[in-house]
Amino acid sequence: MLPVPQFDPTPVLDAFRGSHLATLLTAAVGHFDIGARLAAGPVPFETLNETLGLAERPAIVLLTALRSLGLIDIAGRNVALTPMGQEKLDPASPFCLRGYIGLGVFSADVRNMIECLRRDHPAGDVSFVYHEGGGPSALDDEATAAVLTRAMADRARNIAPILARDLDLTGNRRLLDAGGGHGLYSFHLLHRFPALQAVILDRAPALAVAREYAAQMGVEARVEFVQADIHTCPLAWDYDAVLMANILHDYSARVAGALVQRFAAGLAPAGRLFVLDAFLNSVAAGDAPVAPGPAEVAAYSGLLFSICEGRCYRFDEAEDWLRAAGLTVHANRIPLPAHGSLLTGVKA
Repeated sequence: MLPVPQFDPTPVLDAFRGSHLATLLTAAVGHFDIGARLAAGPVPFETLNETLGLAERPAIVLLTALRSLGLIDIAGRNVALTPMGQEKLDPASPFCLRGYIGLGVFSADVRNMIECLRRDHPAGDVSFVYHEGGGPSALDDEATAAVLTRAMADRARNIAPILARDLDLTGNRRLLDAGGGHGLYSFHLLHRFPALQAVILDRAPALAVAREYAAQMGVEARVEFVQADIHTCPLAWDYDAVLMANILHDYSARVAGALVQRFAAGLAPAGRLFVLDAFLNSVAAGDAPVAPGPAEVAAYSGLLFSICEGRCYRFDEAEDWLRAAGLTVHANRIPLPAHGSLLTGVKA
Protein backbone atom coordinates (compact mmCIF):
# COMPACT_ATOMS: atom_id res chain seq x y z
CA MET A 1 0.00 0.00 0.00
CA LEU A 2 1.47 3.34 -1.06
CA PRO A 3 1.38 6.18 1.50
CA VAL A 4 -1.26 8.89 1.14
CA PRO A 5 -0.61 12.43 2.47
CA GLN A 6 -2.38 13.14 5.74
CA PHE A 7 -2.70 16.87 5.07
CA ASP A 8 -3.97 18.79 2.06
CA PRO A 9 -1.03 20.68 0.45
CA THR A 10 -3.30 23.40 -0.96
CA PRO A 11 -2.74 26.08 1.74
CA VAL A 12 1.05 25.69 1.53
CA LEU A 13 1.10 25.89 -2.28
CA ASP A 14 -1.32 28.84 -2.23
CA ALA A 15 1.06 30.69 0.08
CA PHE A 16 4.00 29.91 -2.21
CA ARG A 17 2.20 31.08 -5.37
CA GLY A 18 0.28 33.92 -3.77
CA SER A 19 3.06 36.49 -3.97
CA HIS A 20 2.54 36.61 -7.73
CA LEU A 21 -0.98 37.93 -7.24
CA ALA A 22 0.41 40.81 -5.20
CA THR A 23 3.09 41.38 -7.84
CA LEU A 24 0.49 41.56 -10.61
CA LEU A 25 -1.71 43.89 -8.54
CA THR A 26 1.22 46.23 -7.91
CA ALA A 27 2.24 46.23 -11.58
CA ALA A 28 -1.35 46.92 -12.68
CA VAL A 29 -1.90 49.77 -10.25
CA GLY A 30 1.55 51.27 -9.73
CA HIS A 31 2.94 51.00 -13.25
CA PHE A 32 0.14 50.48 -15.78
CA ASP A 33 -2.28 52.71 -13.81
CA ILE A 34 -5.35 50.65 -14.68
CA GLY A 35 -7.59 52.76 -12.43
CA ALA A 36 -6.88 55.94 -14.36
CA ARG A 37 -7.28 54.22 -17.73
CA LEU A 38 -10.73 52.89 -16.78
CA ALA A 39 -11.91 55.86 -14.72
CA ALA A 40 -13.97 57.35 -17.56
CA GLY A 41 -15.89 54.12 -18.17
CA PRO A 42 -15.66 50.71 -19.84
CA VAL A 43 -12.97 50.16 -22.47
CA PRO A 44 -12.91 47.35 -25.07
CA PHE A 45 -10.42 44.61 -24.18
CA GLU A 46 -8.39 45.05 -27.37
CA THR A 47 -8.30 48.85 -27.00
CA LEU A 48 -7.11 48.57 -23.41
CA ASN A 49 -4.36 46.17 -24.44
CA GLU A 50 -3.17 48.60 -27.09
CA THR A 51 -3.22 51.49 -24.61
CA LEU A 52 -1.23 49.46 -22.10
CA GLY A 53 1.22 48.32 -24.76
CA LEU A 54 0.54 44.66 -23.96
CA ALA A 55 0.10 41.59 -26.13
CA GLU A 56 -2.88 39.34 -25.47
CA ARG A 57 -1.19 36.80 -23.16
CA PRO A 58 0.20 39.32 -20.64
CA ALA A 59 -3.04 41.32 -20.78
CA ILE A 60 -5.01 38.18 -19.90
CA VAL A 61 -2.70 37.36 -16.99
CA LEU A 62 -2.75 40.91 -15.62
CA LEU A 63 -6.48 41.54 -15.98
CA THR A 64 -7.43 38.10 -14.67
CA ALA A 65 -5.57 38.94 -11.46
CA LEU A 66 -7.53 42.17 -11.08
CA ARG A 67 -10.85 40.53 -11.88
CA SER A 68 -10.19 37.73 -9.39
CA LEU A 69 -9.74 40.42 -6.72
CA GLY A 70 -13.07 42.06 -7.60
CA LEU A 71 -11.49 45.28 -8.91
CA ILE A 72 -12.60 44.99 -12.54
CA ASP A 73 -15.33 43.13 -14.36
CA ILE A 74 -16.18 42.12 -17.91
CA ALA A 75 -19.31 42.88 -19.93
CA GLY A 76 -19.00 41.36 -23.37
CA ARG A 77 -15.71 42.63 -24.78
CA ASN A 78 -15.57 45.59 -22.39
CA VAL A 79 -13.42 45.93 -19.27
CA ALA A 80 -14.68 48.20 -16.48
CA LEU A 81 -13.93 49.05 -12.87
CA THR A 82 -16.26 47.52 -10.32
CA PRO A 83 -17.69 49.78 -7.59
CA MET A 84 -14.81 48.65 -5.34
CA GLY A 85 -12.36 49.27 -8.16
CA GLN A 86 -13.74 52.79 -8.63
CA GLU A 87 -13.32 53.53 -4.94
CA LYS A 88 -9.83 52.02 -4.56
CA LEU A 89 -8.18 52.56 -7.97
CA ASP A 90 -9.73 55.70 -9.51
CA PRO A 91 -7.31 58.59 -8.84
CA ALA A 92 -10.33 60.92 -8.32
CA SER A 93 -11.61 58.82 -5.42
CA PRO A 94 -10.79 60.08 -1.90
CA PHE A 95 -10.16 56.44 -0.97
CA CYS A 96 -7.80 55.62 -3.85
CA LEU A 97 -4.96 53.27 -2.85
CA ARG A 98 -2.77 53.86 -5.89
CA GLY A 99 -0.07 55.76 -4.00
CA TYR A 100 0.21 53.12 -1.31
CA ILE A 101 0.14 50.10 -3.65
CA GLY A 102 2.44 51.92 -6.05
CA LEU A 103 5.24 51.82 -3.48
CA GLY A 104 5.64 48.20 -4.47
CA VAL A 105 7.10 49.10 -7.87
CA PHE A 106 10.46 49.56 -6.13
CA SER A 107 10.51 45.79 -5.50
CA ALA A 108 12.81 43.80 -7.77
CA ASP A 109 10.10 41.15 -8.18
CA VAL A 110 7.59 43.75 -9.38
CA ARG A 111 10.07 45.32 -11.78
CA ASN A 112 10.82 41.85 -13.13
CA MET A 113 7.11 41.14 -13.64
CA ILE A 114 6.60 44.50 -15.40
CA GLU A 115 9.40 43.60 -17.80
CA CYS A 116 7.89 40.16 -18.45
CA LEU A 117 4.51 41.78 -19.13
CA ARG A 118 5.92 44.38 -21.50
CA ARG A 119 8.05 41.88 -23.43
CA ASP A 120 5.56 38.97 -23.29
CA HIS A 121 8.54 36.82 -22.42
CA PRO A 122 9.79 34.87 -19.40
CA ALA A 123 12.22 36.58 -17.04
CA GLY A 124 15.63 37.08 -18.63
CA ASP A 125 16.31 35.37 -21.92
CA VAL A 126 15.84 31.75 -20.84
CA SER A 127 12.61 29.86 -20.19
CA PHE A 128 11.79 26.56 -18.51
CA VAL A 129 10.33 25.15 -21.73
CA TYR A 130 12.22 23.06 -24.26
CA HIS A 131 11.67 23.12 -28.02
CA GLU A 132 13.90 21.13 -30.34
CA GLY A 133 15.75 23.74 -32.38
CA GLY A 134 14.15 26.52 -30.33
CA GLY A 135 15.67 29.31 -28.27
CA PRO A 136 17.64 28.95 -25.03
CA SER A 137 16.00 26.84 -22.35
CA ALA A 138 16.97 26.19 -18.76
CA LEU A 139 16.31 22.55 -19.63
CA ASP A 140 19.30 22.54 -22.00
CA ASP A 141 21.40 21.94 -18.88
CA GLU A 142 21.00 18.35 -17.70
CA ALA A 143 21.64 19.15 -14.04
CA THR A 144 19.05 21.95 -14.07
CA ALA A 145 16.53 19.71 -15.83
CA ALA A 146 17.04 17.00 -13.22
CA VAL A 147 16.59 19.47 -10.35
CA LEU A 148 13.37 20.79 -11.92
CA THR A 149 12.04 17.24 -12.43
CA ARG A 150 12.64 16.38 -8.78
CA ALA A 151 11.02 19.65 -7.71
CA MET A 152 7.89 18.82 -9.71
CA ALA A 153 7.93 15.37 -8.10
CA ASP A 154 7.53 16.99 -4.67
CA ARG A 155 4.19 18.38 -5.75
CA ALA A 156 3.17 15.16 -7.52
CA ARG A 157 3.72 13.06 -4.38
CA ASN A 158 0.97 15.08 -2.73
CA ILE A 159 -1.46 14.75 -5.64
CA ALA A 160 -0.75 11.44 -7.40
CA PRO A 161 -2.22 9.26 -4.61
CA ILE A 162 -5.49 11.20 -4.83
CA LEU A 163 -5.53 10.91 -8.63
CA ALA A 164 -4.93 7.15 -8.46
CA ARG A 165 -7.69 6.78 -5.88
CA ASP A 166 -10.31 8.73 -7.87
CA LEU A 167 -9.51 7.87 -11.52
CA ASP A 168 -10.80 4.51 -12.72
CA LEU A 169 -8.60 2.92 -15.39
CA THR A 170 -10.19 -0.52 -15.13
CA GLY A 171 -10.08 -2.03 -18.61
CA ASN A 172 -7.30 0.23 -19.91
CA ARG A 173 -4.18 -1.51 -21.21
CA ARG A 174 -1.58 1.14 -21.94
CA LEU A 175 -1.24 4.67 -20.62
CA LEU A 176 0.88 7.16 -22.55
CA ASP A 177 2.22 9.79 -20.14
CA ALA A 178 3.08 12.71 -22.45
CA GLY A 179 5.89 14.84 -21.07
CA GLY A 180 5.59 12.64 -17.99
CA GLY A 181 8.82 13.80 -16.36
CA HIS A 182 9.17 12.06 -13.00
CA GLY A 183 6.38 9.60 -13.92
CA LEU A 184 4.83 9.56 -10.45
CA TYR A 185 1.24 10.00 -11.63
CA SER A 186 1.59 6.93 -13.85
CA PHE A 187 3.43 4.89 -11.22
CA HIS A 188 0.65 5.42 -8.68
CA LEU A 189 -1.91 4.38 -11.30
CA LEU A 190 0.15 1.26 -12.07
CA HIS A 191 0.00 0.30 -8.41
CA ARG A 192 -3.78 0.52 -8.37
CA PHE A 193 -4.34 -1.20 -11.73
CA PRO A 194 -2.15 -4.32 -12.06
CA ALA A 195 -3.07 -4.94 -15.71
CA LEU A 196 -1.99 -1.46 -16.81
CA GLN A 197 1.29 -0.64 -18.55
CA ALA A 198 2.73 2.84 -19.09
CA VAL A 199 4.92 4.72 -21.54
CA ILE A 200 6.75 7.75 -20.14
CA LEU A 201 7.59 10.12 -22.98
CA ASP A 202 10.13 12.84 -22.20
CA ARG A 203 13.75 13.98 -22.54
CA ALA A 204 16.76 12.14 -21.12
CA PRO A 205 17.31 14.07 -17.84
CA ALA A 206 13.67 13.65 -16.81
CA LEU A 207 13.64 9.96 -17.77
CA ALA A 208 16.70 9.29 -15.62
CA VAL A 209 14.75 10.55 -12.62
CA ALA A 210 11.65 8.58 -13.68
CA ARG A 211 13.64 5.35 -13.91
CA GLU A 212 14.91 5.90 -10.38
CA TYR A 213 11.41 6.46 -9.01
CA ALA A 214 9.97 3.50 -10.95
CA ALA A 215 12.56 1.22 -9.38
CA GLN A 216 11.81 2.58 -5.91
CA MET A 217 8.09 1.90 -6.42
CA GLY A 218 8.63 -1.54 -7.96
CA VAL A 219 6.91 -0.86 -11.30
CA GLU A 220 9.89 -0.57 -13.65
CA ALA A 221 9.01 -3.85 -15.44
CA ARG A 222 5.69 -2.35 -16.56
CA VAL A 223 7.08 0.96 -17.83
CA GLU A 224 8.61 1.86 -21.20
CA PHE A 225 10.81 4.95 -21.05
CA VAL A 226 10.94 6.77 -24.39
CA GLN A 227 13.33 9.65 -25.00
CA ALA A 228 11.70 11.98 -27.53
CA ASP A 229 10.33 15.44 -28.21
CA ILE A 230 6.59 15.42 -27.48
CA HIS A 231 6.02 17.94 -30.28
CA THR A 232 7.57 15.93 -33.11
CA CYS A 233 8.12 12.27 -32.22
CA PRO A 234 6.19 9.55 -34.11
CA LEU A 235 3.42 8.18 -31.91
CA ALA A 236 4.00 4.52 -32.67
CA TRP A 237 2.53 2.95 -29.52
CA ASP A 238 -0.81 1.24 -29.12
CA TYR A 239 -2.39 3.27 -26.30
CA ASP A 240 -5.93 3.65 -25.01
CA ALA A 241 -5.27 6.36 -22.43
CA VAL A 242 -3.21 9.55 -22.48
CA LEU A 243 -2.22 11.64 -19.48
CA MET A 244 -1.14 15.26 -19.97
CA ALA A 245 -0.30 16.35 -16.44
CA ASN A 246 0.73 19.95 -15.83
CA ILE A 247 2.37 20.42 -19.23
CA LEU A 248 -0.11 22.41 -21.33
CA HIS A 249 0.27 25.46 -19.10
CA ASP A 250 3.94 25.64 -20.15
CA TYR A 251 3.01 26.53 -23.72
CA SER A 252 1.11 29.11 -25.71
CA ALA A 253 -2.56 28.38 -26.35
CA ARG A 254 -1.76 27.51 -29.97
CA VAL A 255 0.92 24.98 -29.03
CA ALA A 256 -1.14 23.52 -26.18
CA GLY A 257 -4.08 22.93 -28.51
CA ALA A 258 -1.79 21.33 -31.09
CA LEU A 259 -0.42 18.93 -28.45
CA VAL A 260 -3.91 17.80 -27.49
CA GLN A 261 -4.73 17.26 -31.17
CA ARG A 262 -1.52 15.30 -31.66
CA PHE A 263 -1.99 12.81 -28.84
CA ALA A 264 -5.72 12.43 -29.44
CA ALA A 265 -5.06 11.42 -33.05
CA GLY A 266 -3.26 8.22 -32.03
CA LEU A 267 -5.69 7.30 -29.27
CA ALA A 268 -7.50 3.98 -29.65
CA PRO A 269 -11.29 4.13 -30.26
CA ALA A 270 -13.16 4.68 -26.98
CA GLY A 271 -9.83 5.70 -25.43
CA ARG A 272 -9.58 8.63 -23.05
CA LEU A 273 -7.30 11.65 -22.92
CA PHE A 274 -6.84 13.22 -19.48
CA VAL A 275 -5.69 16.78 -18.86
CA LEU A 276 -4.56 17.49 -15.30
CA ASP A 277 -3.99 21.13 -14.39
CA ALA A 278 -5.14 24.09 -12.32
CA PHE A 279 -7.85 25.81 -14.35
CA LEU A 280 -9.40 29.24 -14.24
CA ASN A 281 -13.16 29.60 -14.42
CA SER A 282 -14.79 29.77 -17.85
CA VAL A 283 -16.03 32.88 -19.61
CA ALA A 284 -19.07 33.14 -21.84
CA ALA A 285 -18.58 32.68 -25.57
CA GLY A 286 -17.66 36.01 -27.18
CA ASP A 287 -16.66 37.68 -23.91
CA ALA A 288 -13.19 39.11 -23.32
CA PRO A 289 -10.87 36.24 -22.29
CA VAL A 290 -10.48 37.41 -18.67
CA ALA A 291 -11.58 34.82 -16.10
CA PRO A 292 -13.27 35.82 -12.83
CA GLY A 293 -10.91 33.62 -10.81
CA PRO A 294 -10.24 31.86 -8.60
CA ALA A 295 -7.62 34.24 -7.23
CA GLU A 296 -5.32 31.38 -6.20
CA VAL A 297 -5.16 30.14 -9.81
CA ALA A 298 -4.72 33.69 -11.10
CA ALA A 299 -1.66 33.89 -8.83
CA TYR A 300 -0.34 30.60 -10.19
CA SER A 301 -0.90 31.93 -13.72
CA GLY A 302 1.38 34.85 -12.89
CA LEU A 303 4.08 32.47 -11.71
CA LEU A 304 3.86 30.38 -14.89
CA PHE A 305 3.79 33.49 -17.08
CA SER A 306 7.09 34.66 -15.60
CA ILE A 307 9.02 31.43 -16.29
CA CYS A 308 7.54 29.84 -19.40
CA GLU A 309 5.53 30.48 -22.57
CA GLY A 310 2.09 29.78 -21.17
CA ARG A 311 -0.23 30.60 -18.30
CA CYS A 312 -3.12 28.95 -16.50
CA TYR A 313 -5.93 28.26 -18.94
CA ARG A 314 -9.66 28.36 -18.38
CA PHE A 315 -11.90 25.30 -18.32
CA ASP A 316 -13.59 26.41 -21.55
CA GLU A 317 -10.24 26.79 -23.34
CA ALA A 318 -9.10 23.27 -22.44
CA GLU A 319 -12.48 21.76 -23.27
CA ASP A 320 -12.41 23.50 -26.66
CA TRP A 321 -9.03 21.84 -27.37
CA LEU A 322 -10.50 18.44 -26.54
CA ARG A 323 -13.51 19.00 -28.82
CA ALA A 324 -11.32 20.33 -31.63
CA ALA A 325 -9.33 17.09 -31.37
CA GLY A 326 -12.51 15.08 -32.02
CA LEU A 327 -13.08 14.06 -28.40
CA THR A 328 -16.27 14.19 -26.37
CA VAL A 329 -15.76 16.09 -23.12
CA HIS A 330 -16.82 14.07 -20.08
CA ALA A 331 -19.17 16.08 -17.87
CA ASN A 332 -17.54 15.01 -14.60
CA ARG A 333 -14.32 16.73 -13.57
CA ILE A 334 -12.19 15.08 -10.90
CA PRO A 335 -11.13 17.68 -8.30
CA LEU A 336 -7.58 17.41 -6.97
CA PRO A 337 -5.52 19.28 -4.35
CA ALA A 338 -3.99 22.69 -5.07
CA HIS A 339 -7.00 23.72 -7.21
CA GLY A 340 -6.28 20.93 -9.68
CA SER A 341 -8.85 19.29 -11.90
CA LEU A 342 -8.75 16.31 -14.25
CA LEU A 343 -10.61 16.83 -17.52
CA THR A 344 -11.49 13.85 -19.71
CA GLY A 345 -11.98 13.65 -23.46
CA VAL A 346 -13.34 10.40 -24.94
CA LYS A 347 -12.66 9.26 -28.49
CA ALA A 348 -15.72 8.04 -30.38
